[in-house]
Amino acid sequence: MFSWVDFLEQLVRGLADPAILFGHFTYLLLIVSMLMRRMAWLRTIAIASGLTKIVYRAFLVVDPVSVLWETIFVLVNIGQLAIIWYYEKHHKFGEAQQQFVENMPAGIDRRAIKKLLEFSDVVRLEAGEVLTREGQPVSQLMYLTDGIVKIERDGRVVAICGPGDYVGELSFLSGLAATATSTAVKPVRILAFNQEKLRSAIQSDAELKRVLESALNRNLAGKLRRSTDGDASTALA
Repeated sequence: MFSWVDFLEQLVRGLADPAILFGHFTYLLLIVSMLMRRMAWLRTIAIASGLTKIVYRAFLVVDPVSVLWETIFVLVNIGQLAIIWYYEKHHKFGEAQQQFVENMPAGIDRRAIKKLLEFSDVVRLEAGEVLTREGQPVSQLMYLTDGIVKIERDGRVVAICGPGDYVGELSFLSGLAATATSTAVKPVRILAFNQEKLRSAIQSDAELKRVLESALNRNLAGKLRRSTDGDASTALA
C-alpha cells in the first residue's frame, strides 16, 4: 500500500545521497534546456544534460543500455547544433534584416526567414511621408525597423506603431483598401514587401506561408494588447 510517509522518507534519503543528487542534476539541465527560446541554447544545454547522464549511468548507476541511448542523444544534438552554426554563419543578414529576424517567433528556421526577406527592400521615409492612405489600395506590406508611425482613422489617431510592427497587414490579408492612414512621425526605415509577389509566393510555398502567418499573428497579438480604444481593427492599417 502506498504511504506518503514512506515516500517522503525515501525522498529525503535520496536527496542526501550525492550520487542520486547528481542524477537529479541531469534532469534539471534537461528541464532548463526546454525553457530556452533560442534553439542553439536549447541544444547546448541538452548536450550538457546528456553528458552528465552518461557519467551518471556509466560510473554511479551502471546501465550500459542507458549510456548507449544517451550517447546517441548527445550525438544527435551535436549534429543539430552544427547545422544551426552553419546556417547562422552562411545566412547572414543586414542590420534592418537582423532586427526582423530577432523579432520572429522562436523556432522559425533561418532558411525560411531568408527566403521571406528576399521579397523585401529596405526603404527610408522622412517625417510626414504617408505609408498608407485610408480608402486607397496598398501595394506593400511594411515592417518597421526604425522610427514611429501614427495610424489615423477618420482623422483621429487610433494607434502608434514602432519597430517590430507591420503596416498594411490588414490590406495584405484581405486584399482590400487601407482601413487607416499611416504617417511617419519621425524618419523611419522599413522592410517593404511587394504584396502581389508575396501572395503569389506563399500560394506555392507552404513553409513560407507558415513563417509569414506566424509573424503576422504575433504582431497582431501585440497590437491588440496596445489598442487604445478597445477596437482591434483600428490598430491596423
